[in-house]
Amino acid sequence: MADADETKTARRALGRRLAQLRRAGGHTQHEFARLVQYGRSSVANTETGHQHPDRAFWSRCDTVLQTGGALVAEYDRITELDRRQRRASAMHESRATSGPVAPASHTSRGAPGADDDAALWEREDTIDARRLALKSSTDDDARLAYVEAEVRQAIADNERLTPAALMACMRPLRTYVDQLMGGRQHPPQRARLYTAAAHLSGLLGALALDLGAFGVAHAYGAEAFDLAEAAQQPDAQAWARATQSLIAFYSGDYHDALAYAQDGLRHGGTSEHRIRLTINGQARALARLGDQYGVDRAVDRAFTMLSDYPAGTAVSASLTLGPYCPARTAANAATAYLALGRTAGVTSHLATAITAFDTAGLAGPQALSRLDLATAHLHANNPDPEQAAMLAEEALTLTADQRFESVHQRTRQFLTTAQPFTRHPRLRHVADLLADRTQVGATAQPALPSLS
Repeated sequence: MADADETKTARRALGRRLAQLRRAGGHTQHEFARLVQYGRSSVANTETGHQHPDRAFWSRCDTVLQTGGALVAEYDRITELDRRQRRASAMHESRATSGPVAPASHTSRGAPGADDDAALWEREDTIDARRLALKSSTDDDARLAYVEAEVRQAIADNERLTPAALMACMRPLRTYVDQLMGGRQHPPQRARLYTAAAHLSGLLGALALDLGAFGVAHAYGAEAFDLAEAAQQPDAQAWARATQSLIAFYSGDYHDALAYAQDGLRHGGTSEHRIRLTINGQARALARLGDQYGVDRAVDRAFTMLSDYPAGTAVSASLTLGPYCPARTAANAATAYLALGRTAGVTSHLATAITAFDTAGLAGPQALSRLDLATAHLHANNPDPEQAAMLAEEALTLTADQRFESVHQRTRQFLTTAQPFTRHPRLRHVADLLADRTQVGATAQPALPSLS
C-alpha cells in the first residue's frame, strides 16, 4: 500500500507541476486544452491527479510550455516506478498464495523434486484468474458499442437537428469518451475507442464551424486526425482529413483545404471516403484557386469512383462514414464549375441534387443547390434574373429558422454575380432579406452548415 501511495503522490505532484507551468505561461485550462488538443476536463482532472493520460499528452504539454521534455521525463519515471511496484506486488502475492515451500527433496539421480518446482512458478489458480481478467472485456465492449452507435446517429442527424442542439447532445458524450480514454483497454478496444473519438471530434469540429467558431472547429479537426492516427486506422485518417478540408474551405483557406484533401487520399487509398475527398475537398478548392484542368480531372474521378458502389436513392450524410452519394457528388461538381464561371452541365447536376435533397427534406442542401441554380441562370446566354431571384428567395425561406451562415455566404456570392441586374425588384428583395437575416444573426449566434 505504501508503494501505491508513492505512485499516487508522484502523479499528483506531476499534475500540480503542470498547473503551475500552465498558469506561469498565462494559459487558462480552456486555452491550454485547445493548444494540446485534449478536452478541458482532461486537463483539469490531470492537474488534480484524478486522471492519468498517456505519454503523448505530456509530450504535447512539453511542446506548448517549452519545458525541454521535463514533464515527459517525470512521466517516464513514474511509469517505471509503477511498473516496479506492480512487479513486486505480484511476486509478493505469488508467495502468499503458494504457501510455505516444502524442504527440498531429491531423487536418487540428484534432480529437483516436484516440491522444488512449485517455488519456480505461480499457482494454476493465479494464472487462471489473470487469464479470466484478460478475457472479461464485456463491459468495455458494451461501452464502446454505445459510443459508436451514438456517434453514428449524431452524424446521421447532423443536417436534421440544429447545430446548437446537436452540439449540446454531443458535449457530454465527449466528456464520457475522455473518461474512457483515461482507463485501460485491450489494444483492439483501444483502437475502436480512438476511432470513435476521432469521429466524435470531427463531428464537433463541423458543428463548431456551423456555429461560426472557426478556431474551435480547426482545433477539433486537428484532434480528430491525431486520434485517427493514434488508432492507426487509415480509413479514419482519411475521414478526418476530409472533415479538416471542409473546415478549411469554409474558412476561406483554399490551399489548406486542398492539402488536407490530398493527404486524405494518400492515407485512405481505396477508402470509401475518396469520393468525398475528391469532389468536396479537391474539386471545390481547385475551383476557388482557378485550376480548371484540375477541377475537370477531380470531377471525372469522382463520378468514375461512384460506379464502384451500389447505386441507391438515399442521400448520404454530409459527414458520412461511407461513400458519398450521387446527389452530393453532383451538387459539389456544380459548385466547383460555377466558381469557375462555367455553366455547361451545371443545370443537369443541380436537377439531380435538388430532387434528391427535396425528397430527403434537407433544408441546407436544398437552399445551397437552389442558390447555385440561381447563379447558373445569371450566367446563361440569356440571363433570367426573375427566375434567379425566385430561387434565391426559396433558398432563404427554406433556411429561415436555421439562418445558416453558409447560405448567407452563397447568397452574397449570388448577389455579386447579379450586380448587372441590381435594379430588378425581386433581386433587391433578396438583398433586403439577406440584410434582415444578417442583422438577426448579429444577435443570435450564426450557423455555418457542413453541407453537401
